[in-house]
Amino acid sequence: MNHTLYLQFRNLFNFQRYAWLIVFLVSSNMLLSQKTFTHADSLRGSLRPARTSYDVWHYDLKVKVDPEKTYITGSNTIQFLVKEKTSQIQVDLFQNLAIDQILFENKALKYHRDGNAIFIDFPRVLSVKQKHQVQISYQGQPRKAVRPPWDGGFSWTKDPSGKPWITVSCEGLGASVWWPCKDHPGDEPESMDIRIEAPKGLMAVSNGNLISSTPTTFGTEYHWKVQYPINTYNVSINIADYAHWSEKMVQLNGKPLDLDFYVLKNNEEVAKKHFQQSQEMLRIFEKYFGPYPFPKDGYALVETDYWGMEHQSAVAYGNHYKNNAFGFDFIIVHESAHEWFGNSISCTDHADLWIHEALGTYAEAIYLEEKSGKEAAQLYLNGQKNNIRNRFPIIGPYGVNYQSPDSDMYFKGTWMFHTLRSIVADDKLWFSTIKDFCLSFYHKNTNAEEVLNFFEKKLKRNVKAIMSFYLNHAEIPTLVYQLREVNGGYNLRYKWKNVPGDIDLPIEIKHDQGLGERIHPTDTWQQIRLTEAPQWDFEHFLFQVEKQN
Repeated sequence: MNHTLYLQFRNLFNFQRYAWLIVFLVSSNMLLSQKTFTHADSLRGSLRPARTSYDVWHYDLKVKVDPEKTYITGSNTIQFLVKEKTSQIQVDLFQNLAIDQILFENKALKYHRDGNAIFIDFPRVLSVKQKHQVQISYQGQPRKAVRPPWDGGFSWTKDPSGKPWITVSCEGLGASVWWPCKDHPGDEPESMDIRIEAPKGLMAVSNGNLISSTPTTFGTEYHWKVQYPINTYNVSINIADYAHWSEKMVQLNGKPLDLDFYVLKNNEEVAKKHFQQSQEMLRIFEKYFGPYPFPKDGYALVETDYWGMEHQSAVAYGNHYKNNAFGFDFIIVHESAHEWFGNSISCTDHADLWIHEALGTYAEAIYLEEKSGKEAAQLYLNGQKNNIRNRFPIIGPYGVNYQSPDSDMYFKGTWMFHTLRSIVADDKLWFSTIKDFCLSFYHKNTNAEEVLNFFEKKLKRNVKAIMSFYLNHAEIPTLVYQLREVNGGYNLRYKWKNVPGDIDLPIEIKHDQGLGERIHPTDTWQQIRLTEAPQWDFEHFLFQVEKQN
């Protein structure tokens, strides 16, 4: 590795790449680490009978957005399939939003609220395999975003011309901050209709394809349709005086893909030039991860007044048309990678959001390696490594409303995958495994156990235990060693300090000649003879060392 080049990029990379993310997470991690989970957290995060008894089939969401009053009025028709006999289901909606009525078979239903949870009572027991629907009408002033997208809600801002600019971000916070739904990552609708009524002179952009735009006395209702399963937090509202253009891209499989771009009119010229990198990125991701997961809905970038978010088929972009020191816009790359990792492959519990973020972040390095080579990708990974905190396990507690208190699911997660690649030392096998993972879990919800089993089976080695260590321990593997110079050479004694002996986690020792030697430490002392002092390979393996006398 070119050390001079690394130093040249390091400070710029760290500040430009993740400064706001680190500041926000560090400022909040003390509060989150001391949090005791409440009854409300359990209602939001757990799968109890009132949730497991039904499976959402379709949402038909209709929302009128009034920026002058910072007010929304709407309804959501929830079509669902009964999985277990029930006379009650749970739906979620923040308690500051008022419910006007809940209709079932054209009759108003009784319900009660428990904080942000709504328990709907049916007049009879619903039988298994039956399909039903309820319509929930509601209104109110939704929570205003504090620091979007991390502390989200509705953003009521103005564009440079003074016109209203309204956006929504709610990952972690939950989609129920602004619309009634089954707000749990384990249940996605098979499809969705989204109807947004915007004021006159403004365009409303959401997920999927625009089906129609209908004039109203208030302005225009824009009807969008999503033809695939979608995470509730990915459902988006973007209202502004947008400029719009479309492009066609021929995918690697020869099929056309619609690309759409929505930006503030003042930014149209710079955006058309800056967004040209999108097609190259999508082709690289297709090569490594398989076809774009939502071809019927197309791919879109939508300008927002916050940094970015992986809203499915309507990726939020707010990085002010800036490339990083490596020549690409990381928001475009990272958030678009989530179309594969997070949107197509989704976790079933918030504790496993690392499946979204670790692989979404690792995709940035894969993109850069294909575009600029291994050395550039290694520099990029080195910069990310400086942000690893080792304060909390990557995997959080299951069954509660959990949000990770630091950034390790991004950076430690991506270094876990980088380490696995180095352990495997077979790029053909490694990248075919990543691609097979994307294809095998296409449009599926999954969890850590399934992911670890998949990688172990495909790589044909005991990587499950290695991955489990990185995911479930706050600290990284620590190698303790003793070095003695004897007869012109070196005796190296070594062992793991904190890794159980049944985990085979090899590492490399580098030499001046550039050749490496792989060792397999355990939790008991081993010894090896070296002709020169060891140089630990910290660029391909995530571990640390402690020297003992």
